[in-house]
Amino acid sequence: MQLPDTTTLAVTENIFLDCYQRTIKMSNEISDKTCIMIVDDDLSMLQTIAVMLEEEGYDVLTCGAGKEAIDKFHDAVFAVVLDINMPDISGLEVFEIIKSKNQYVPIVFHTGYDEREKRIDIRRHFRPHAYVVKGSDPEQLLDTVAGAVESYKNIRENIKLNETLRERNTLIEEFNRSLEDKVKRHVEEIQRTLRLKRYVSPQIAESIISSGSDKYLMNARKILTICFSDLKGFTEASEHMEPEDTVNLLNEYFAEMTKIIFKYGGTLDKFIGDGILVFFGDPIMVDNHAERAVRMAIDMREKVCELRKHWLLHGCDVDIYFGINTGFATVGNIGSEIQMNYTVIGHQVNIAHRLQVEAKPGQILITARTLSEIKDIVETEEIKNVKLKGINKPATVYNILRCKA
Repeated sequence: MQLPDTTTLAVTENIFLDCYQRTIKMSNEISDKTCIMIVDDDLSMLQTIAVMLEEEGYDVLTCGAGKEAIDKFHDAVFAVVLDINMPDISGLEVFEIIKSKNQYVPIVFHTGYDEREKRIDIRRHFRPHAYVVKGSDPEQLLDTVAGAVESYKNIRENIKLNETLRERNTLIEEFNRSLEDKVKRHVEEIQRTLRLKRYVSPQIAESIISSGSDKYLMNARKILTICFSDLKGFTEASEHMEPEDTVNLLNEYFAEMTKIIFKYGGTLDKFIGDGILVFFGDPIMVDNHAERAVRMAIDMREKVCELRKHWLLHGCDVDIYFGINTGFATVGNIGSEIQMNYTVIGHQVNIAHRLQVEAKPGQILITARTLSEIKDIVETEEIKNVKLKGINKPATVYNILRCKA
């Protein structure tokens, strides 16, 4: 994931500043610890070279045999001046063993072998830093050692710098992963909020999200109040209307109804043609969900009365009617991986729909269960022996007239 420009610049600047400071510190440490190992079984030659190198400011570690050199070699050695012909272990074997310990340390062969073919063969097979013949100009050996030390310092600095960069790259990767996780969580939160806002008012959605609860829009069986509403006569009227007028009427109608639904905390399940399915009691449980549903229906009926005035001017004579029921229903995400809806299903939902089908224009039909929750706040008229489709026994239902004073 690409970081914001300002963040990237700040992180990068800090990383390379730290790398630079660590490299400078490392360079100072290296310069204080420059040690040269000399390996030669000729003690006279060993002492002569040691004095020369010490005069150049090096710390010198002398070894009179190959095994001693192998035992004494350590990480502070910056170059090895190595004789080839030694009695215990050949300098060529010492070369290979030291290189197995530190492949980067420069080794200068300092030997009496001056045959050109011999030197070429050794260089080809062992790749030493240099090959200096004993008895040649001492300055050549000093220059060769100085070049070897400088080369090794650069190698060590690059190794340290690469290690530092790897550490910083690891930190950047961890930072990126952390940022990706934060962005992912933020996107998921936005998606949850948008998802909730499809069903409930923005205020309720924000309240649920801010609470940090993940127990919303979950599959469950709850006592809910379900409300179906529809426009009586709309299908017939739309057959004589222009498509644009039909769409405009529905958009105006749904916009006004949605405001009222959210005003009372209803969950908007879906629009079904010109019908609306709303339920109360989920995702936020309230004790007065039946009262909210009925008050919502009364306000919706009054708003449609206002809207009908100009609908009639367009030749659209429609009116709203409702079916409301309270009872246990299953609520949750129902559908497939391609299309999923948060909806209610169950027998009590079917009863609410059957009531809406039986209602006349302007009627709000409710069941006895719903009435028991709101009998003190509304005036109703009883309607007996109502045959609801799919229900064997005739039911007594109630039409909401108005709220009590």
